[in-house]
Amino acid sequence: MIVAVVGKGGVGKTTVAALLLRCLVEGGQTPVLAIDADPSSCLGAALGMAVDKTLADIREELSADGRPSSMSSAEWLALRTEEAIVESTGFDLLTMGRPEGKRCYCFVNNLIRERLDRLARAYRHVLIDCEAGLEHLSRRTTGRPDALVCVTNRSRMGAETIARALALYRNLHGELPDRTDLVLNQYDAGEPLAAEMQALAAGGATRFRRVLIVPADLQVGGAEASGRALLELNPATPALAALRAWEVQA
Repeated sequence: MIVAVVGKGGVGKTTVAALLLRCLVEGGQTPVLAIDADPSSCLGAALGMAVDKTLADIREELSADGRPSSMSSAEWLALRTEEAIVESTGFDLLTMGRPEGKRCYCFVNNLIRERLDRLARAYRHVLIDCEAGLEHLSRRTTGRPDALVCVTNRSRMGAETIARALALYRNLHGELPDRTDLVLNQYDAGEPLAAEMQALAAGGATRFRRVLIVPADLQVGGAEASGRALLELNPATPALAALRAWEVQA
């Protein structure tokens, strides 16, 4: 499956993506390819992994004709993409990097999309930490996801961003995946605001398959403040326990 995690910056999207990745790995749903498609490129840090090379770096080299004349663009991109993958136990990480500059990247983006499609076949699942408004999906540099995990916190703007992103997805693909889920981050179960934000994120046109309430978690906050990897959290931490209710095969 291709799982896309979406949401406005600052709502905890990358944190949720990192914890969902941990749930997949601990549940034996491996191997997983994690793709950091957010220009802020924070997923590597959340996972405690150093990223030296991004697809954006490779794209710039290729668009500037930095490949040797003895190799085709596709061959060179395949080699360089392998070099950009950071490996770990049960999963690998690939970072997209910053958005395009002033050059025309249509040809390069087509190569990247083709390469990602081929690369994904070697993994059981692909988990994408997306840009806030599904920009990578609108540019079609990542495949159509089988599942959307929409993340918002206690702000109206976060919920409204979800509604706009889902409207964009409908314009692109006609309908949402059956597995379109909502994560309400830093909420208490049963509080009235949760129902209000769920309705706002739905935008009057979305019926979420599942809504997960993730409580505020001091252990997550402490790990992020100290720069510790979320993979090192106590397995019983409340946020991780809440996200285990999301099952990739459900």
